Amino acid sequence: MASTITSLGVASGNDFSSIVEQLVKLKKSQVTRQTTARSNANTIELSGVSTLKSALSSFQSKVTAITDDSQAFKSHKISTTQSSSANVFSLSADSDISNTSFDLAVTQLAKTEKNTRVYSGADGFNNKLEAGTLTFDLGKSDSGKEQTFTVEVKDGDTIETLRKRINKNDYGVTASLVQGKDKDGNSVYSLAISGGKTGDSATQMTVTASPSDTSGTKEGYDSLSLFAIDSSSYATDTSKGWVHQASQDAVVNVDGQEVRSSTNSFENGQIAGLKLTVNQLSEGASDNDTNVVEVNGKKLKTYTVTVSDDSDSSADKMQSFVAAYNTMVTQLANLSKSNTYTDGVSNEDGGDLAGDASVSMIKNQLQNMITRNSSTEDGMTIFDMGIKFNKDGTLSFYSSDFKKAMEKSPNAVNNLLAGDNGVLTKMDKFLDDYTQSSGILDQRTDRLNQVKDDIAAQQERDTQTLEAYETMITKKYSNLDQLMAGYSSSLSNLTSVLSSIKTSSSSSK
Repeated sequence: MASTITSLGVASGNDFSSIVEQLVKLKKSQVTRQTTARSNANTIELSGVSTLKSALSSFQSKVTAITDDSQAFKSHKISTTQSSSANVFSLSADSDISNTSFDLAVTQLAKTEKNTRVYSGADGFNNKLEAGTLTFDLGKSDSGKEQTFTVEVKDGDTIETLRKRINKNDYGVTASLVQGKDKDGNSVYSLAISGGKTGDSATQMTVTASPSDTSGTKEGYDSLSLFAIDSSSYATDTSKGWVHQASQDAVVNVDGQEVRSSTNSFENGQIAGLKLTVNQLSEGASDNDTNVVEVNGKKLKTYTVTVSDDSDSSADKMQSFVAAYNTMVTQLANLSKSNTYTDGVSNEDGGDLAGDASVSMIKNQLQNMITRNSSTEDGMTIFDMGIKFNKDGTLSFYSSDFKKAMEKSPNAVNNLLAGDNGVLTKMDKFLDDYTQSSGILDQRTDRLNQVKDDIAAQQERDTQTLEAYETMITKKYSNLDQLMAGYSSSLSNLTSVLSSIKTSSSSSK
Protein backbone atom coordinates (compact mmCIF):
# COMPACT_ATOMS: atom_id res chain seq x y z
CA MET A 1 0.00 0.00 0.00
CA ALA A 2 1.65 3.26 -1.12
CA SER A 3 1.09 6.57 0.66
CA THR A 4 -0.83 9.26 -1.21
CA ILE A 5 0.65 12.11 0.87
CA THR A 6 3.24 14.19 -1.01
CA SER A 7 3.06 17.70 0.55
CA LEU A 8 2.01 17.09 4.14
CA GLY A 9 3.82 19.57 6.49
CA VAL A 10 4.63 22.10 3.79
CA ALA A 11 2.43 24.77 5.37
CA SER A 12 3.94 24.54 8.86
CA GLY A 13 7.39 23.44 7.78
CA ASN A 14 7.21 20.24 9.87
CA ASP A 15 7.98 16.74 8.43
CA PHE A 16 4.53 15.31 9.10
CA SER A 17 4.81 13.01 6.02
CA SER A 18 7.55 10.96 7.72
CA ILE A 19 5.51 10.79 10.91
CA VAL A 20 2.44 9.50 9.02
CA GLU A 21 4.56 7.01 7.08
CA GLN A 22 6.04 5.55 10.26
CA LEU A 23 2.63 5.37 11.96
CA VAL A 24 1.13 3.51 8.95
CA LYS A 25 4.12 1.16 8.87
CA LEU A 26 3.67 0.37 12.57
CA LYS A 27 -0.06 -0.17 12.10
CA LYS A 28 0.58 -2.49 9.14
CA SER A 29 2.94 -4.60 11.25
CA GLN A 30 0.27 -4.91 13.95
CA VAL A 31 -2.58 -5.68 11.54
CA THR A 32 -0.85 -8.13 9.17
CA ARG A 33 1.47 -9.96 11.59
CA GLN A 34 -0.91 -12.86 12.24
CA THR A 35 -2.19 -13.08 8.63
CA THR A 36 1.35 -13.17 7.23
CA ALA A 37 2.33 -15.90 9.68
CA ARG A 38 -0.73 -17.96 8.69
CA SER A 39 0.00 -17.45 5.00
CA ASN A 40 3.62 -18.56 5.31
CA ALA A 41 2.66 -21.63 7.34
CA ASN A 42 -0.08 -22.55 4.87
CA THR A 43 2.25 -22.24 1.87
CA ILE A 44 4.87 -24.44 3.55
CA GLU A 45 2.29 -27.08 4.49
CA LEU A 46 0.85 -27.13 0.96
CA SER A 47 4.34 -27.72 -0.42
CA GLY A 48 4.94 -30.45 2.16
CA VAL A 49 1.70 -32.30 1.34
CA SER A 50 2.51 -32.13 -2.38
CA THR A 51 5.98 -33.56 -1.74
CA LEU A 52 4.52 -36.26 0.50
CA LYS A 53 2.06 -37.39 -2.15
CA SER A 54 4.80 -37.38 -4.79
CA ALA A 55 7.07 -39.51 -2.59
CA LEU A 56 4.31 -42.04 -1.83
CA SER A 57 3.14 -42.16 -5.46
CA SER A 58 6.66 -42.79 -6.73
CA PHE A 59 7.14 -45.60 -4.22
CA GLN A 60 3.75 -47.10 -5.01
CA SER A 61 4.50 -47.15 -8.74
CA LYS A 62 7.49 -49.39 -8.02
CA VAL A 63 5.37 -51.64 -5.80
CA THR A 64 2.52 -51.83 -8.30
CA ALA A 65 4.91 -52.75 -11.10
CA ILE A 66 5.70 -55.87 -9.06
CA THR A 67 2.29 -56.74 -7.60
CA ASP A 68 0.50 -56.40 -10.95
CA ASP A 69 1.94 -59.85 -11.62
CA SER A 70 0.63 -62.26 -8.99
CA GLN A 71 3.54 -64.56 -9.87
CA ALA A 72 6.14 -61.77 -9.74
CA PHE A 73 8.65 -63.75 -7.68
CA LYS A 74 8.18 -67.00 -9.55
CA SER A 75 10.26 -65.88 -12.49
CA HIS A 76 11.52 -68.45 -14.92
CA LYS A 77 14.30 -68.37 -17.47
CA ILE A 78 13.94 -70.10 -20.81
CA SER A 79 16.97 -71.46 -22.66
CA THR A 80 17.20 -73.34 -25.94
CA THR A 81 19.88 -75.01 -28.02
CA GLN A 82 18.76 -72.92 -30.99
CA SER A 83 21.83 -71.12 -32.33
CA SER A 84 22.05 -67.34 -32.03
CA SER A 85 21.86 -67.01 -35.83
CA ALA A 86 18.70 -69.12 -36.15
CA ASN A 87 15.23 -67.62 -35.98
CA VAL A 88 13.19 -70.82 -36.06
CA PHE A 89 10.98 -69.95 -33.08
CA SER A 90 10.62 -67.62 -30.09
CA LEU A 91 9.29 -68.39 -26.62
CA SER A 92 7.74 -66.42 -23.77
CA ALA A 93 6.23 -67.53 -20.47
CA ASP A 94 2.53 -67.78 -19.65
CA SER A 95 1.38 -67.21 -16.07
CA ASP A 96 1.12 -70.95 -15.33
CA ILE A 97 4.61 -71.88 -16.52
CA SER A 98 6.52 -74.55 -14.62
CA ASN A 99 10.02 -76.02 -14.78
CA THR A 100 10.39 -78.45 -17.66
CA SER A 101 12.62 -79.63 -20.49
CA PHE A 102 11.69 -81.02 -23.92
CA ASP A 103 12.89 -81.37 -27.52
CA LEU A 104 11.14 -79.24 -30.14
CA ALA A 105 11.14 -79.22 -33.94
CA VAL A 106 9.11 -77.00 -36.30
CA THR A 107 7.86 -79.22 -39.10
CA GLN A 108 5.23 -77.02 -40.77
CA LEU A 109 4.24 -73.34 -40.82
CA ALA A 110 0.64 -72.09 -40.87
CA LYS A 111 -0.38 -70.67 -44.22
CA THR A 112 -3.40 -69.00 -45.75
CA GLU A 113 -5.12 -70.27 -48.88
CA LYS A 114 -3.40 -68.92 -52.00
CA ASN A 115 -4.73 -68.91 -55.57
CA THR A 116 -2.35 -67.92 -58.37
CA ARG A 117 -3.02 -67.38 -62.06
CA VAL A 118 -0.91 -66.15 -64.97
CA TYR A 119 -2.39 -63.77 -67.57
CA SER A 120 -0.36 -63.38 -70.76
CA GLY A 121 -0.69 -61.14 -73.78
CA ALA A 122 0.41 -64.11 -75.85
CA ASP A 123 -2.81 -65.87 -74.79
CA GLY A 124 -4.97 -62.92 -75.78
CA PHE A 125 -5.09 -61.07 -72.46
CA ASN A 126 -5.73 -57.37 -73.17
CA ASN A 127 -5.58 -56.01 -69.59
CA LYS A 128 -8.82 -54.17 -70.27
CA LEU A 129 -11.62 -55.57 -68.14
CA GLU A 130 -15.34 -55.56 -68.77
CA ALA A 131 -17.55 -53.87 -66.15
CA GLY A 132 -19.25 -55.84 -63.40
CA THR A 133 -18.65 -57.18 -59.91
CA LEU A 134 -16.53 -59.86 -58.27
CA THR A 135 -18.08 -61.34 -55.12
CA PHE A 136 -15.69 -62.94 -52.62
CA ASP A 137 -17.20 -65.59 -50.32
CA LEU A 138 -14.99 -66.65 -47.40
CA GLY A 139 -17.55 -68.84 -45.65
CA LYS A 140 -18.58 -68.29 -42.02
CA SER A 141 -16.50 -66.70 -39.31
CA ASP A 142 -15.78 -68.41 -36.00
CA SER A 143 -18.90 -66.71 -34.63
CA GLY A 144 -21.03 -68.05 -37.50
CA LYS A 145 -21.31 -64.79 -39.46
CA GLU A 146 -21.21 -64.92 -43.26
CA GLN A 147 -18.07 -63.25 -44.66
CA THR A 148 -18.50 -61.77 -48.12
CA PHE A 149 -17.43 -58.60 -49.90
CA THR A 150 -17.85 -57.22 -53.41
CA VAL A 151 -15.34 -55.53 -55.70
CA GLU A 152 -16.71 -53.19 -58.36
CA VAL A 153 -15.03 -53.36 -61.77
CA LYS A 154 -15.48 -50.42 -64.14
CA ASP A 155 -15.42 -50.62 -67.91
CA GLY A 156 -11.80 -50.66 -69.06
CA ASP A 157 -10.23 -51.23 -65.63
CA THR A 158 -6.81 -52.90 -65.61
CA ILE A 159 -5.57 -55.80 -63.53
CA GLU A 160 -3.44 -53.29 -61.58
CA THR A 161 -6.58 -51.36 -60.63
CA LEU A 162 -8.35 -54.60 -59.69
CA ARG A 163 -5.50 -55.55 -57.32
CA LYS A 164 -5.83 -52.24 -55.47
CA ARG A 165 -9.60 -52.58 -55.09
CA ILE A 166 -9.35 -56.15 -53.77
CA ASN A 167 -6.89 -55.03 -51.10
CA LYS A 168 -9.40 -52.56 -49.60
CA ASN A 169 -11.46 -55.33 -47.98
CA ASP A 170 -11.87 -55.81 -44.19
CA TYR A 171 -11.27 -59.56 -44.10
CA GLY A 172 -7.53 -59.81 -44.63
CA VAL A 173 -7.76 -61.02 -48.21
CA THR A 174 -4.75 -59.75 -50.17
CA ALA A 175 -3.95 -59.59 -53.86
CA SER A 176 -0.39 -59.30 -55.18
CA LEU A 177 0.71 -58.80 -58.75
CA VAL A 178 3.99 -59.49 -60.54
CA GLN A 179 4.42 -57.90 -63.97
CA GLY A 180 6.97 -58.94 -66.56
CA LYS A 181 7.63 -59.84 -70.21
CA ASP A 182 8.01 -63.21 -71.89
CA LYS A 183 10.82 -63.96 -74.37
CA ASP A 184 8.73 -62.52 -77.21
CA GLY A 185 8.08 -59.25 -75.41
CA ASN A 186 4.48 -59.99 -74.44
CA SER A 187 3.18 -58.67 -71.15
CA VAL A 188 2.81 -61.32 -68.46
CA TYR A 189 0.91 -60.81 -65.20
CA SER A 190 0.96 -63.21 -62.24
CA LEU A 191 -1.92 -62.50 -59.86
CA ALA A 192 -1.98 -64.17 -56.43
CA ILE A 193 -5.02 -63.89 -54.14
CA SER A 194 -4.56 -65.04 -50.53
CA GLY A 195 -7.30 -65.69 -48.00
CA GLY A 196 -7.24 -63.93 -44.66
CA LYS A 197 -7.22 -66.99 -42.40
CA THR A 198 -4.66 -69.72 -41.73
CA GLY A 199 -5.26 -73.30 -40.60
CA ASP A 200 -6.65 -76.56 -41.88
CA SER A 201 -10.18 -75.56 -40.91
CA ALA A 202 -10.22 -72.29 -42.88
CA THR A 203 -13.02 -72.20 -45.45
CA GLN A 204 -11.85 -72.16 -49.06
CA MET A 205 -12.46 -68.96 -50.96
CA THR A 206 -14.98 -68.69 -53.80
CA VAL A 207 -15.03 -65.75 -56.23
CA THR A 208 -18.11 -65.24 -58.41
CA ALA A 209 -17.96 -63.01 -61.51
CA SER A 210 -21.05 -61.03 -62.54
CA PRO A 211 -20.58 -58.89 -65.69
CA SER A 212 -22.83 -55.86 -66.10
CA ASP A 213 -23.55 -56.71 -69.73
CA THR A 214 -24.97 -60.20 -69.84
CA SER A 215 -25.10 -60.26 -73.64
CA GLY A 216 -21.41 -61.07 -73.88
CA THR A 217 -17.95 -59.59 -73.53
CA LYS A 218 -17.14 -56.74 -75.92
CA GLU A 219 -14.33 -57.22 -78.39
CA GLY A 220 -10.99 -56.09 -77.05
CA TYR A 221 -12.10 -56.50 -73.43
CA ASP A 222 -11.31 -59.32 -71.00
CA SER A 223 -14.10 -61.34 -69.41
CA LEU A 224 -14.54 -61.15 -65.64
CA SER A 225 -14.84 -64.94 -65.69
CA LEU A 226 -11.03 -65.00 -65.85
CA PHE A 227 -11.07 -64.00 -62.18
CA ALA A 228 -13.73 -66.44 -60.95
CA ILE A 229 -12.53 -69.05 -58.44
CA ASP A 230 -14.64 -72.16 -57.75
CA SER A 231 -13.31 -73.99 -54.70
CA SER A 232 -15.39 -77.09 -55.48
CA SER A 233 -13.35 -77.79 -58.64
CA TYR A 234 -9.87 -77.63 -57.13
CA ALA A 235 -9.53 -81.37 -56.70
CA THR A 236 -11.09 -82.39 -60.05
CA ASP A 237 -10.54 -79.61 -62.58
CA THR A 238 -7.10 -78.13 -63.27
CA SER A 239 -8.15 -76.38 -66.47
CA LYS A 240 -9.50 -73.30 -64.74
CA GLY A 241 -6.08 -71.66 -64.88
CA TRP A 242 -5.72 -71.18 -61.11
CA VAL A 243 -2.98 -72.89 -59.09
CA HIS A 244 -4.35 -73.55 -55.63
CA GLN A 245 -2.44 -73.79 -52.35
CA ALA A 246 -4.65 -74.87 -49.47
CA SER A 247 -4.47 -73.19 -46.05
CA GLN A 248 -2.74 -75.25 -43.39
CA ASP A 249 -1.94 -75.53 -39.70
CA ALA A 250 1.42 -74.93 -38.09
CA VAL A 251 2.87 -78.18 -36.73
CA VAL A 252 5.59 -78.73 -34.15
CA ASN A 253 7.02 -81.94 -32.78
CA VAL A 254 7.42 -81.97 -28.99
CA ASP A 255 9.27 -84.99 -27.65
CA GLY A 256 7.93 -87.00 -30.58
CA GLN A 257 4.35 -85.80 -30.20
CA GLU A 258 2.72 -83.69 -32.94
CA VAL A 259 1.09 -80.43 -31.79
CA ARG A 260 -0.94 -78.31 -34.21
CA SER A 261 -2.16 -74.71 -34.30
CA SER A 262 -4.25 -72.87 -36.88
CA THR A 263 -1.82 -69.95 -36.59
CA ASN A 264 1.93 -69.71 -36.13
CA SER A 265 1.40 -69.18 -32.40
CA PHE A 266 0.91 -71.91 -29.81
CA GLU A 267 -0.55 -70.73 -26.52
CA ASN A 268 -3.31 -71.30 -23.95
CA GLY A 269 -1.37 -74.09 -22.31
CA GLN A 270 -0.67 -76.10 -25.46
CA ILE A 271 3.04 -76.44 -24.63
CA ALA A 272 4.04 -76.46 -20.95
CA GLY A 273 2.78 -72.98 -20.03
CA LEU A 274 4.77 -71.35 -22.82
CA LYS A 275 3.75 -69.15 -25.71
CA LEU A 276 5.54 -70.40 -28.82
CA THR A 277 5.75 -68.43 -32.06
CA VAL A 278 7.21 -70.28 -35.06
CA ASN A 279 8.99 -68.31 -37.78
CA GLN A 280 10.46 -70.93 -40.09
CA LEU A 281 11.00 -74.66 -40.40
CA SER A 282 13.69 -76.35 -38.34
CA GLU A 283 17.10 -76.42 -39.95
CA GLY A 284 18.00 -79.47 -41.97
CA ALA A 285 19.90 -82.06 -39.92
CA SER A 286 23.33 -83.35 -40.85
CA ASP A 287 24.57 -86.91 -40.39
CA ASN A 288 26.35 -85.79 -37.22
CA ASP A 289 23.20 -84.42 -35.54
CA THR A 290 21.71 -86.72 -32.93
CA ASN A 291 18.50 -84.84 -32.09
CA VAL A 292 16.50 -85.11 -35.30
CA VAL A 293 12.97 -85.73 -36.50
CA GLU A 294 12.05 -87.06 -39.95
CA VAL A 295 9.20 -85.45 -41.88
CA ASN A 296 8.25 -86.57 -45.40
CA GLY A 297 11.62 -88.25 -45.75
CA LYS A 298 13.54 -85.14 -44.68
CA LYS A 299 15.52 -84.97 -41.45
CA LEU A 300 15.11 -81.78 -39.40
CA LYS A 301 16.94 -80.60 -36.30
CA THR A 302 15.23 -80.64 -32.91
CA TYR A 303 16.11 -78.07 -30.26
CA THR A 304 16.15 -78.65 -26.51
CA VAL A 305 14.03 -76.17 -24.54
CA THR A 306 14.67 -75.83 -20.79
CA VAL A 307 12.56 -73.83 -18.31
CA SER A 308 14.04 -73.25 -14.85
CA ASP A 309 13.65 -70.87 -11.89
CA ASP A 310 15.20 -67.44 -12.42
CA SER A 311 16.24 -66.39 -8.92
CA ASP A 312 18.43 -63.59 -10.33
CA SER A 313 15.42 -61.86 -11.88
CA SER A 314 13.41 -62.26 -8.66
CA ALA A 315 16.30 -60.89 -6.59
CA ASP A 316 16.50 -57.87 -8.92
CA LYS A 317 12.81 -57.15 -8.30
CA MET A 318 13.36 -57.34 -4.55
CA GLN A 319 16.39 -55.06 -4.79
CA SER A 320 14.28 -52.59 -6.77
CA PHE A 321 11.63 -52.63 -4.03
CA VAL A 322 14.20 -52.07 -1.28
CA ALA A 323 15.78 -49.14 -3.16
CA ALA A 324 12.36 -47.52 -3.69
CA TYR A 325 11.42 -48.09 -0.03
CA ASN A 326 14.66 -46.49 1.20
CA THR A 327 14.18 -43.47 -1.06
CA MET A 328 10.66 -42.99 0.27
CA VAL A 329 11.73 -43.38 3.93
CA THR A 330 14.48 -40.77 3.43
CA GLN A 331 12.02 -38.34 1.83
CA LEU A 332 9.57 -38.77 4.71
CA ALA A 333 12.35 -38.25 7.26
CA ASN A 334 13.37 -35.00 5.56
CA LEU A 335 9.77 -33.81 5.42
CA SER A 336 9.15 -34.40 9.14
CA LYS A 337 12.56 -33.19 10.36
CA SER A 338 12.19 -30.69 13.24
CA ASN A 339 13.83 -27.27 13.34
CA THR A 340 17.07 -26.86 15.28
CA TYR A 341 17.59 -23.95 17.69
CA THR A 342 20.54 -21.72 18.53
CA ASP A 343 20.31 -19.69 21.73
CA GLY A 344 16.61 -20.37 21.80
CA VAL A 345 16.05 -19.10 18.26
CA SER A 346 14.82 -21.45 15.50
CA ASN A 347 17.16 -21.93 12.57
CA GLU A 348 14.14 -22.71 10.34
CA ASP A 349 15.96 -25.73 8.90
CA GLY A 350 13.24 -28.31 9.45
CA GLY A 351 11.09 -30.05 6.85
CA ASP A 352 7.91 -28.64 5.35
CA LEU A 353 5.89 -31.03 7.56
CA ALA A 354 8.08 -30.78 10.64
CA GLY A 355 6.53 -32.70 13.52
CA ASP A 356 3.53 -33.77 11.38
CA ALA A 357 1.97 -36.82 13.03
CA SER A 358 0.55 -38.19 9.76
CA VAL A 359 4.02 -38.60 8.27
CA SER A 360 5.18 -40.64 11.25
CA MET A 361 1.99 -42.69 11.13
CA ILE A 362 2.48 -43.58 7.45
CA LYS A 363 6.09 -44.58 8.01
CA ASN A 364 5.18 -46.70 11.04
CA GLN A 365 2.32 -48.41 9.20
CA LEU A 366 4.56 -49.41 6.30
CA GLN A 367 7.25 -50.62 8.68
CA ASN A 368 4.73 -52.71 10.61
CA MET A 369 3.61 -54.40 7.39
CA ILE A 370 7.16 -55.72 7.08
CA THR A 371 7.85 -56.59 10.70
CA ARG A 372 4.46 -58.06 11.61
CA ASN A 373 3.50 -59.86 8.41
CA SER A 374 2.58 -63.49 8.97
CA SER A 375 5.09 -66.15 8.03
CA THR A 376 4.70 -68.95 5.49
CA GLU A 377 3.36 -72.36 6.47
CA ASP A 378 6.87 -73.65 7.10
CA GLY A 379 7.73 -70.63 9.28
CA MET A 380 9.67 -68.59 6.70
CA THR A 381 9.47 -64.82 7.27
CA ILE A 382 10.52 -61.87 5.18
CA PHE A 383 13.69 -61.62 7.27
CA ASP A 384 14.66 -65.10 6.06
CA MET A 385 14.67 -63.62 2.56
CA GLY A 386 17.63 -61.31 3.08
CA ILE A 387 15.77 -58.27 4.47
CA LYS A 388 17.22 -56.37 7.46
CA PHE A 389 16.17 -53.07 9.08
CA ASN A 390 18.78 -50.34 9.64
CA LYS A 391 18.72 -47.92 12.59
CA ASP A 392 17.47 -45.07 10.39
CA GLY A 393 14.46 -47.10 9.25
CA THR A 394 15.86 -48.00 5.85
CA LEU A 395 16.30 -51.59 4.63
CA SER A 396 19.32 -53.65 3.61
CA PHE A 397 18.98 -56.52 1.17
CA TYR A 398 21.20 -59.61 0.93
CA SER A 399 20.55 -61.34 -2.38
CA SER A 400 22.39 -64.53 -1.41
CA ASP A 401 19.93 -65.15 1.45
CA PHE A 402 17.03 -64.33 -0.87
CA LYS A 403 18.21 -66.86 -3.45
CA LYS A 404 18.52 -69.52 -0.76
CA ALA A 405 14.89 -68.89 0.18
CA MET A 406 13.95 -69.13 -3.50
CA GLU A 407 15.72 -72.48 -3.81
CA LYS A 408 13.86 -73.73 -0.76
CA SER A 409 10.38 -72.67 -1.93
CA PRO A 410 9.72 -70.12 -4.70
CA ASN A 411 5.98 -70.45 -4.05
CA ALA A 412 6.39 -69.48 -0.40
CA VAL A 413 8.53 -66.47 -1.28
CA ASN A 414 6.07 -65.30 -3.92
CA ASN A 415 3.02 -65.74 -1.69
CA LEU A 416 4.62 -63.89 1.22
CA LEU A 417 5.62 -60.95 -0.97
CA ALA A 418 3.15 -60.70 -3.87
CA GLY A 419 0.28 -63.03 -2.94
CA ASP A 420 -3.22 -61.82 -2.05
CA ASN A 421 -2.06 -61.13 1.52
CA GLY A 422 1.58 -60.49 0.67
CA VAL A 423 3.65 -57.66 2.12
CA LEU A 424 3.86 -55.69 -1.13
CA THR A 425 0.20 -56.30 -1.92
CA LYS A 426 -0.84 -54.85 1.45
CA MET A 427 1.42 -51.85 0.94
CA ASP A 428 -0.08 -51.20 -2.48
CA LYS A 429 -3.63 -51.21 -1.09
CA PHE A 430 -2.64 -49.06 1.92
CA LEU A 431 -0.99 -46.41 -0.27
CA ASP A 432 -4.12 -46.16 -2.45
CA ASP A 433 -5.86 -44.26 0.36
CA TYR A 434 -3.21 -41.53 0.14
CA THR A 435 -2.29 -41.39 -3.55
CA GLN A 436 -5.60 -41.85 -5.37
CA SER A 437 -7.58 -38.92 -6.70
CA SER A 438 -9.74 -37.41 -3.92
CA GLY A 439 -7.81 -39.52 -1.40
CA ILE A 440 -6.59 -38.46 2.04
CA LEU A 441 -3.83 -36.16 0.75
CA ASP A 442 -6.02 -34.60 -1.94
CA GLN A 443 -8.64 -33.85 0.70
CA ARG A 444 -5.99 -32.27 2.91
CA THR A 445 -4.78 -30.16 -0.04
CA ASP A 446 -8.36 -29.01 -0.66
CA ARG A 447 -8.67 -27.90 2.96
CA LEU A 448 -5.36 -26.03 2.79
CA ASN A 449 -6.44 -24.30 -0.41
CA GLN A 450 -9.63 -23.22 1.32
CA VAL A 451 -7.54 -21.78 4.14
CA LYS A 452 -5.39 -20.05 1.50
CA ASP A 453 -8.53 -18.43 0.06
CA ASP A 454 -9.63 -17.36 3.54
CA ILE A 455 -6.22 -15.80 4.19
CA ALA A 456 -6.38 -13.94 0.86
CA ALA A 457 -9.79 -12.56 1.85
CA GLN A 458 -8.41 -11.49 5.24
CA GLN A 459 -5.44 -9.81 3.53
CA GLU A 460 -7.88 -7.84 1.39
CA ARG A 461 -9.72 -6.73 4.54
CA ASP A 462 -6.38 -5.82 6.16
CA THR A 463 -5.55 -3.66 3.13
CA GLN A 464 -8.86 -1.85 3.43
CA THR A 465 -8.29 -1.32 7.16
CA LEU A 466 -4.83 0.17 6.55
CA GLU A 467 -6.11 2.41 3.77
CA ALA A 468 -8.81 3.75 6.09
CA TYR A 469 -6.26 4.25 8.87
CA GLU A 470 -3.86 6.13 6.54
CA THR A 471 -6.68 8.37 5.33
CA MET A 472 -7.70 9.13 8.92
CA ILE A 473 -4.20 9.81 10.27
CA THR A 474 -3.28 11.89 7.21
CA LYS A 475 -6.35 14.02 7.72
CA LYS A 476 -5.45 14.63 11.38
CA TYR A 477 -1.89 15.68 10.60
CA SER A 478 -3.11 17.81 7.69
CA ASN A 479 -5.37 19.69 10.10
CA LEU A 480 -2.49 20.02 12.56
CA ASP A 481 -0.27 21.31 9.74
CA GLN A 482 -2.82 23.99 8.88
CA LEU A 483 -3.37 24.88 12.55
CA MET A 484 0.34 25.24 13.25
CA ALA A 485 0.75 27.24 10.03
CA GLY A 486 -2.00 29.59 11.30
CA TYR A 487 -0.32 29.96 14.69
CA SER A 488 2.97 30.69 12.99
CA SER A 489 1.37 33.43 10.84
CA SER A 490 -0.33 35.03 13.87
CA LEU A 491 2.89 34.93 15.84
CA SER A 492 4.74 36.57 12.97
CA ASN A 493 2.13 39.34 12.76
CA LEU A 494 2.26 39.89 16.52
CA THR A 495 6.02 40.08 16.43
CA SER A 496 5.83 42.63 13.64
CA VAL A 497 3.33 44.79 15.57
CA LEU A 498 5.42 44.69 18.73
CA SER A 499 8.48 45.64 16.74
CA SER A 500 6.64 48.61 15.23
CA ILE A 501 5.49 49.81 18.65
CA LYS A 502 9.00 49.59 20.02
CA THR A 503 10.36 51.59 17.07
CA SER A 504 7.72 54.31 17.48
CA SER A 505 8.44 54.64 21.20
CA SER A 506 12.17 55.11 20.58
CA SER A 507 11.53 57.86 17.99
CA SER A 508 9.30 59.93 20.28
CA LYS A 509 12.13 60.29 22.80
